[in-house]
Amino acid sequence: MARNFYVDNINDNHKLNEISLLLNGMEEVSRIKIGKTGISFYCENPDNVHEVLKNNYPDLVLKEEINSRKREFVASESKMEYIFMFTNLETEEEAKEIEEVISRYSAYENVTLDFTNKLLKVTTSQKNILVRLNRLVDKVNPNIDVEQWKKPFKSQDLFQEKYLKRMFKIAVLFVALALGLVTRNDPSIITNLAWLVGLIIFNENILRRAYKDLKVKHFLSENITINLACLFGWVYGAYVETLIVSLIFQISERLLLHLISLTMGKINNEINPVQLGRREIKENEYEMVSLEDIDIGDIITIMPGETIPLGGKVISGESDIDMFAINGNDILEKVTVGSEVQSGSVNITGTLRIKILYTYDHSAMNKILEIAMMAPVNSSRTHKIVELICKVYTVFLVASGIICATIIPFIDLENNFKFIYLGTILLTISGSFAYKQVSSFAVLSGVAKAFSKNIVIKENSGLDALNSCRTVIYDRFDGVEVTEEEMNLFSELSKLRLDLIIFNDGPVDLEDDQYKIHNNLTVDEKLEIMERAGVDGPVAYIGDNSKDIALLQKAYVGISRGGIKDKRVIENSDIMLMNSDLNTVIETFMISKKQKEVTFENIFVRLLINFIMMMIAVKGILPWWLALVIYLVEEIVVLLNTHRIVDMK
Repeated sequence: MARNFYVDNINDNHKLNEISLLLNGMEEVSRIKIGKTGISFYCENPDNVHEVLKNNYPDLVLKEEINSRKREFVASESKMEYIFMFTNLETEEEAKEIEEVISRYSAYENVTLDFTNKLLKVTTSQKNILVRLNRLVDKVNPNIDVEQWKKPFKSQDLFQEKYLKRMFKIAVLFVALALGLVTRNDPSIITNLAWLVGLIIFNENILRRAYKDLKVKHFLSENITINLACLFGWVYGAYVETLIVSLIFQISERLLLHLISLTMGKINNEINPVQLGRREIKENEYEMVSLEDIDIGDIITIMPGETIPLGGKVISGESDIDMFAINGNDILEKVTVGSEVQSGSVNITGTLRIKILYTYDHSAMNKILEIAMMAPVNSSRTHKIVELICKVYTVFLVASGIICATIIPFIDLENNFKFIYLGTILLTISGSFAYKQVSSFAVLSGVAKAFSKNIVIKENSGLDALNSCRTVIYDRFDGVEVTEEEMNLFSELSKLRLDLIIFNDGPVDLEDDQYKIHNNLTVDEKLEIMERAGVDGPVAYIGDNSKDIALLQKAYVGISRGGIKDKRVIENSDIMLMNSDLNTVIETFMISKKQKEVTFENIFVRLLINFIMMMIAVKGILPWWLALVIYLVEEIVVLLNTHRIVDMK
């Protein structure tokens, strides 16, 4: 059964992108969600992921969610002996005390501390042992530091390790290429071996990654398929073209990484609000500082139209504030000197000076951001379809490529030798990376775009699930007369080609032949109507406060308008609308539609192009290197097309 895992504290965007690509390519990993400094995902075999992270990013820790808490994942692996050295360890008494403290922990075995050489030996399977040992040593004497012991080296050893091996490889590569070129007119076994040696050196990094993929049983990774393609290209005798293909592939990886970084940057810009506040220095003078640096007792200034970032008490000014995000009420509240205001509410009319009573950690804005970035990841219908297409497409092309390159030539080598070349092309374009990226980035872009519109998607599948709904139930605010804005909303909702049901609890009954309107129903009566509507397909319910909990819970997609003050509203909502503008309701459906449209548009256009390439390749008029270039251009177009979700107005 898949469990929820995390890798966080990734402060380098380049590394974040690399890890996301690595995880995307692992079959045991699904439902990946990328945050600003971390990645969450579901996994059935965490040992493989742990092994990959340990080999590639030893400084990162794989964590598992257990009972709503993140705990370090401990892999089922053998224990190792570690050696550490101390600095500032002055007395033998301190050494004995440190040895005793460490020995008390069952995770550490064979603990011995050599005071003369300042060395500690310990056997354990625990990760991040250096950090943990430093904490334990700090309890004895905070001036003592622990470092990983390294074998002493000489300057010539460093030179040999760093430069001599590289120079040797380059020399062998040039010799192999020269030998292959010189003997190309009179080929022999030496020619073949020379080109093979050159190819192995040229593909060293891809080969290493392919080996790691094999270790974790990721047999259909792009690293493996491109190496197979290069091998069959060598067998076919397309030596120079094989090296050109390898070069194009390796250069394209850097370009794609740059584009992914650009995409993630756009997503982060949408989902990360400007977390700055106007802190008063003296009267009529202030400085813009991070909300995390504002302390209790500081005074901040809030202009009309701005969101109040931190809770506090008004010490100057008066205004009307919109509390919709907090309690779901769209009636403005008057605040004056002495009034307490909550973070997340919007200042509407006048300028306010507020004395801070609560820090950023306790603010509604931080709470909303946490909901958006750390909510559980559920697999959506579209995501499942993409995964199925990826699997079938990749397996088909890899199997076809191997059959073309091995079995068909084996039947009649003289007449079918050309099929080896076709096999290399099929293997080269078999990668499913772009399809998975389409799904992942489309989901992330949709969530980010929604957040920028004050729409908080509590689960990644929430937006996509809206596309499956056949009925929309709109529950009006209690005791509020219908407005022209609301009638316009009904008109726009009806254009979505969905059945529209309106629950009216207002002071005046509504009648309109265009819509199914129900006046002043009990919750049980509403639930009964929802159940009947659900017979025709999933139902999206739009409610406003805690009395709608049962309806939010029963709906296929529960959309709440404000109400983050009530934990039950948060728990039972899939999507939360954080402002009172009714256009936000329509924008939610539009973003959902665009997300699905872009995803399927990218998938089917790319499938069509690849099908055309296969047909041309079968005819024998498509060069291998050109097939790779087209395949890479497709990946670039797919990523850039995903930006349409973030860029939509």
